[in-house]
Amino acid sequence: MPARYTLGIDIGGTTTSLAVVDAQNHVAREKRFPTNPEAGFEGVLRRIIEAAAPALERYPCAAIGVAVAAHVDLRTGILVTSPNLGFENVPLGAILQEEFSVPAVVENDVNAAAFGEYLATPMAREPLCAVFVGTGVGGGLIVDGDIFHGADGFAAEIGHVPVVAQAGERCGCGQRGCVEAYAGGPAIVRRASARCRGKATFDDVDAVVRAAEAGDRGSADVLEEAAAYLGVALAAAVNLLNPGTLVIGGGVARAWPALSERALERMKRSALPASLAHLAIRGALLGERAGVIGAAALARKSPASGPPGSRRTP
Repeated sequence: MPARYTLGIDIGGTTTSLAVVDAQNHVAREKRFPTNPEAGFEGVLRRIIEAAAPALERYPCAAIGVAVAAHVDLRTGILVTSPNLGFENVPLGAILQEEFSVPAVVENDVNAAAFGEYLATPMAREPLCAVFVGTGVGGGLIVDGDIFHGADGFAAEIGHVPVVAQAGERCGCGQRGCVEAYAGGPAIVRRASARCRGKATFDDVDAVVRAAEAGDRGSADVLEEAAAYLGVALAAAVNLLNPGTLVIGGGVARAWPALSERALERMKRSALPASLAHLAIRGALLGERAGVIGAAALARKSPASGPPGSRRTP
């Protein structure tokens, strides 16, 4: 008999979430805590193990699915690189499998969240493209009910669509002018603080939004620029991929609900009319749970695949 539960772990640049998920994608138990990547990989791993151990003791799980803000080697479960976490070449899948004696499946966080959103609406018109605006800007593409990874696992990297050609803002990937360097949460905070010229600094996007609503022109401009550049990137994705469904979510979109509206307005002005004609657009339905639900579902889908930490495409 298939095990009833799998454990989903979502390691983001700001927050880490764990959830025990059943076969119907219902959450039985969950926990969230700051990722604190400045503590290094060992520090982050220790907190994950401490949080996962009691959950696995109470709810025996057949497998662990991990969504992480990183480029993942899907064959080995190794985190190759992660600009927003600062981790490189760490065998997360193998470590968790050895620690808990169950298979561990590791996937990019946005791909896992996109899969979670796909499961929330299984009758969605495909391909489904999900874009999440949070610490970074990420995209995931679902084709024929599975994640489309591309040749080397970099498909749908919408956050690194270049939107400024000359002297653009530096992105965490090392390039300049990427949409993430304008619409990602830390980028919005940094750019709004710079516009204030020492008069104020901001701790998070919520603070920037409050300042804009209170009449601060610099903060308002930074938010509008974020939406405009995101709209340009969305238009590029729609023209290139011709998705049937477009999902927009993430922490920045929740903090500033107008982001989606403004970005979509810009997208519709720039994208091909034929690509927009039958496009279904919706907000994310699972909110902060998309990554853990998607990761847990991926683990359930292939709980005994190959080498430690690997996953097999069905």
